[in-house]
Amino acid sequence: YFDTDSISFGIGEHCGIVFDAVKDAAVCPVHAELAVEDQTPILRDRSGRQALLVNGKRTDEAPLQDGDLIQFGEGGPLVRFRLLSDGNLEAKPWRHIVADSRDIVVRMPHARYISPFYLARHVLADVARYGSLTAKLVAAGLLLIPLAIAAALGLTAYYQYQAAGASERKMAELMSRIETGRLTRAEMERRIELERHSVAELRQAHEELVGKLNAALKEQETSRQSRQEIQAIRRQLTALESSQRFAEEIVRRFENGVGLLQGGYGFKEKDTGRPLRYQGLDPSGNPLRDKDGNALVTVEGSTPPVVIYYAGTGFLVDQAGTIVTNRHMVRMWETYEPAQEAIAAGFEPDLHLLRIFFPGIPEPYRLDVLRVSEQADLALLRTDRVPVGATPLPLLTAGDQPRSGEPVVVLSYPGSFDSILGRLAGPVSDEILHEAGADPVKLADALARRRLVSPLVTQGHVADVSPEIITFEATSSGGSSGSPVFDRTGQVIAINRAGLRKAGGLNVGLPSRLAGDLLKAEHGTPARPTDAPMRP
Repeated sequence: YFDTDSISFGIGEHCGIVFDAVKDAAVCPVHAELAVEDQTPILRDRSGRQALLVNGKRTDEAPLQDGDLIQFGEGGPLVRFRLLSDGNLEAKPWRHIVADSRDIVVRMPHARYISPFYLARHVLADVARYGSLTAKLVAAGLLLIPLAIAAALGLTAYYQYQAAGASERKMAELMSRIETGRLTRAEMERRIELERHSVAELRQAHEELVGKLNAALKEQETSRQSRQEIQAIRRQLTALESSQRFAEEIVRRFENGVGLLQGGYGFKEKDTGRPLRYQGLDPSGNPLRDKDGNALVTVEGSTPPVVIYYAGTGFLVDQAGTIVTNRHMVRMWETYEPAQEAIAAGFEPDLHLLRIFFPGIPEPYRLDVLRVSEQADLALLRTDRVPVGATPLPLLTAGDQPRSGEPVVVLSYPGSFDSILGRLAGPVSDEILHEAGADPVKLADALARRRLVSPLVTQGHVADVSPEIITFEATSSGGSSGSPVFDRTGQVIAINRAGLRKAGGLNVGLPSRLAGDLLKAEHGTPARPTDAPMRP
């Protein structure tokens, strides 16, 4: 304990705190300096090698708080920073003595069975050096029965450490499952290339189909085949052209009202409210991991909190900024098994981020939850300000019913960032990746600033209709949740919920009537956009 405004650390003889140059080879001659500025202790790196870590994170300068763990160089000595109140400068609190002694023991290589003796030795040494008079008297009394008391303390500390370690290992294993969607930059680049290849294949397949039909038509006309065969080919070409015009008209009128919805949630202890945090980050910003590759987590310290990011689709339904999407887009943890396991382990979900990006608008809109349906997978959100330039989408008129076989168009953000980047020119996507890396928040911001957020357009048809479910066939992938499904009149007939894994191309949508019921419950009457439906 020091009562001073400035002190230096290193192996140099002029430092205030001098480490052993032989034992502590990672320490520089002048490694760091601690100064009090405006009543705040500030620690600065003086090593010139970025070799100062606070709570496992490299730093050049950091304000210190009571309990922060300082490390001087990778694998170097560890120092626990403590602040004492003005009225307690002469003695070290008992809780600090026990906590610091336990920290030393658990980090010191030794056989497990001698842990109690190591703990007792450090506790008594700390009491003798820093303890209050009362603590020293108690320690003297404990010397009469040292083995029993030391063993009890040691075993308690050991079992607490074991329990804490087991809990942290369990959470680390759980985090490896929760973070399956967390991508490195290399993985993001690989997925972008796959998406780019997929888009090229789809475009080529469409061009080949049109080419074959035109060639067949020309051949039939040249060979003067039957009128019926020629008309059949012409009908196919007309249907392709009609579906293309249908999709283009939907995009032209309603693209600006379909947004990329981005959310992020973490976990906090139910009893204490302490957030689950990473134990530290490496220089690339990735979490520190154990030997099995699991992210190391804790509820101690002030390291970055664990946040699981996700993305999907939401669409505007009125001029006031009301957004329709799926319920699981605001309660992602309800349908994600690893998140449910974290909740069962004593944590509760904590929503950190909920926002939406509309095409052509460089800034996101923050979202608040208006209403969540307890019966259907639907939710209503509200933007923090009135969207400018975004077009509200009309829901299917009450009483109307989609029919099986009816063509549909879906506007969505499947695959989220990799699908958007995969549709861009290589130099553009490379520039964005260089700027944002694989950070989902930075990626979304970078795309929006360049006005590159736009939904993917897919076409298909209604496969089956029931009062609670509309099944339709159209290409879809992760991220399509909350997407609007349009009919030929330009009305939203369904909200996409999920794809059927065992039936490729088939998707499950919720009838827009259910969204209308939710709007009616919130506003009293269903909100109606000013835009009129298209003519079939």
